Amino acid sequence: MLPAIDDPLALDAFLTARAGQQGGLRLLLHPGEGSAALPAHCTTATLLVGPEGGFSDAEVAAAIGAGYHALQLGPRILRTETAPLVALALVQARWGDLSL
Repeated sequence: MLPAIDDPLALDAFLTARAGQQGGLRLLLHPGEGSAALPAHCTTATLLVGPEGGFSDAEVAAAIGAGYHALQLGPRILRTETAPLVALALVQARWGDLSL
């Protein structure tokens, strides 16, 4: 199954559209914030990737308030185009075949 890739949206519009959805792990890719640890089991995940330059402090707070968990992908800051690929590789390595 191919991962779904949504069209770019303003963060507030995205969080509003997803507000009522339940289930699955919600990860906010943000350098220098959060943990590099992933839970032992997961069947679905949503990866929230920001613009070049990263999310603002207010955007990070809004996403965390909406149930996202900040995840850092290591000490290097990755480009917007490459961060999702690294994150997909990590979740696939951790959980195998899952529905993103």
